[in-house]
Amino acid sequence: MVLTVSQATDADLEVLRQHQDRPELGLVDEHFRQQGTGRIIFAVVRDGERPVGSAVIDFEAGQLTPELRHMYVFKSARRQGAGRLLTRFIEQAARERGYTAVFLAVDPNNYKAVPLYISLEYHPTGEHLFVDEPEVRQVEEGETPSTHYAIYKKSLTAL
Repeated sequence: MVLTVSQATDADLEVLRQHQDRPELGLVDEHFRQQGTGRIIFAVVRDGERPVGSAVIDFEAGQLTPELRHMYVFKSARRQGAGRLLTRFIEQAARERGYTAVFLAVDPNNYKAVPLYISLEYHPTGEHLFVDEPEVRQVEEGETPSTHYAIYKKSLTAL
């Protein structure tokens, strides 16, 4: 597996649409549209030419700016470094825009993502975001989602 990361292109959209959790929300197309405005960067990790995951960095997320959101790696590409590559790409984009930290909100019951974020030096802030209906499922099928997300922060100034 040879993984690379860059911004989403038109050529990525069909594959990404096939993997979106809630297709009725049209998040893939909305992220691509917002990328065109500069509000976000819609990052795609690819194995060769084929997308195997994506993530968004939102530069207009209120007090959580910039916020890493909607990171998803296809099951076939998990545990191959795709999530780490996406996160590093997002963090570098934030650094290039002058940010000194990146935030994310994660369901504390997401037992796969939380250890990844901690290993990437994201630290819980002690703050929470209450969620009535999540845009994307953050827990495995059959697991109970939390009614809140824990807020994590990573400093981009530490070496």
